[in-house]
Amino acid sequence: MVLKFFRKELSFIIAVICFSLLYVLGSSPIIKESLAVEAILFILVFSVIIYAALGVVHHAELLAYKFGEPYGTMILTLSAVTVEIIMIATMMLHGDSDPHVARDTIFSTLMILLNGLTGLIMLIGGIKYGEQKYNLKSTNSFFSMIFGIVGIGLFLPLVIPVENYALYETFLIIVCLLLYIFFLRMQSKEHNYYFKFEGPKKNLTTEHDHLPAKKDISSVYHFIMLLATIGAISILAESLSVYVDDGIEKLHLPAAAAGLIIAIIIVSPEALTAIRAGLHDDMQRVINISLGSMLSTVSLTIPAVLIIGLLIGQDLILGLSPIQSSMVIISLLVGILTCKDGESNALQGFIHFILFLTFVFLIFV
Repeated sequence: MVLKFFRKELSFIIAVICFSLLYVLGSSPIIKESLAVEAILFILVFSVIIYAALGVVHHAELLAYKFGEPYGTMILTLSAVTVEIIMIATMMLHGDSDPHVARDTIFSTLMILLNGLTGLIMLIGGIKYGEQKYNLKSTNSFFSMIFGIVGIGLFLPLVIPVENYALYETFLIIVCLLLYIFFLRMQSKEHNYYFKFEGPKKNLTTEHDHLPAKKDISSVYHFIMLLATIGAISILAESLSVYVDDGIEKLHLPAAAAGLIIAIIIVSPEALTAIRAGLHDDMQRVINISLGSMLSTVSLTIPAVLIIGLLIGQDLILGLSPIQSSMVIISLLVGILTCKDGESNALQGFIHFILFLTFVFLIFV
C-alpha cells in the first residue's frame, strides 16, 4: 500500500523530501556566501516545484474528467491561481519586498498565458490541423471580463488621487470578487453552453484515453492530494523567493525578472493540460484554460494581494508602467481580433508568440 502511494504521488513525495532537505541546510552559512551553491539550490527547488505542479495537474485533470466541463477547467484554473497567490504572498513577506512584485507577476502571467502559451498552441495546432474551431461566445465573455478588470485593476490606479487610493483599493477588492462570482455562476449555470464546442475534430483520438473510468476516481482522495501538493509548493516557494531575491541582487538583473520566474511556475499546471488539449485539436479547452486562467489571475489575485498588503501593512503599486500598459493593450486587442470568428490558425499564433518574445526582450533591455 505504501509503495503504491509512493509511485502514485511521486511528485508530492519529492517535494516533501526537498523542503525537508532545505530545512536541514537552511542554517548553513555557506549557502548565503556562495552564488554557485544558491544557483544549484535555485535550479533544484525550481525543478521540484515544476514537477509538483504536474502533480497538481494530475489531480485536477482527474477531477475535471469526473465532473466534466466547465467544472473541470474551473478546478484547474482555481488550483493554479491558488499557487499564484501563495507565490506572490511569499515574495511580499520575504525581506524588503518590492512593491511592484504583485503587479509584475500579474503582468507576466497575462503575457505568458495569452501570447506565450496560447500563441504557441495556435501556431503548432495551425501547422498540424489548419484551422481550429471553438465557441465564439466563450472568447467574447472572457475578453469582456478580462478587459474590464484589467482596466479598473491595473490602469485606473495610475490616475486615482493619493488621498482616495485606500478607499479605491477596498472598492477594487469588492468589485473584482463580485464580477468573478457572477461570472462563475454564468459559466456553471445559465450560460454553461458558451464554454463547450461540439463540432467535429480532425483528431479523433481522445485525450482521456489514459484515464480510468469515472466511477473509479475518488473525488475526496484527489481533492485532498490536490490541496496537499499545493501546500508543498507553497512551502518550497518560500525558499525559492530567497534564492530569487538574492540572485537578482547579486547578478544585477531587472526586478521584473522575479515576476517572470514566478509567472513561469504559476502557469506550469495549466500549460501542460492546454498543450495536450491543443495537440488533440481541442481548441475550446485551450481557450477555457488560457483565458479562464487570465481571468482568475486578474479577478482573484488582485483582491488577494490587496488584502494581504492591508494585513501586513505593505503598500502595493498595481498601476502598470508605460511599457507594460502598451504591451497589455496591444496583446488584448490582437487577442480580440484573433478570436473574432471562432477559428484560429498558425499566423495568429505566430503573431502572439512574437508579442511574447517582445515581452521577454523588454524585461532585460
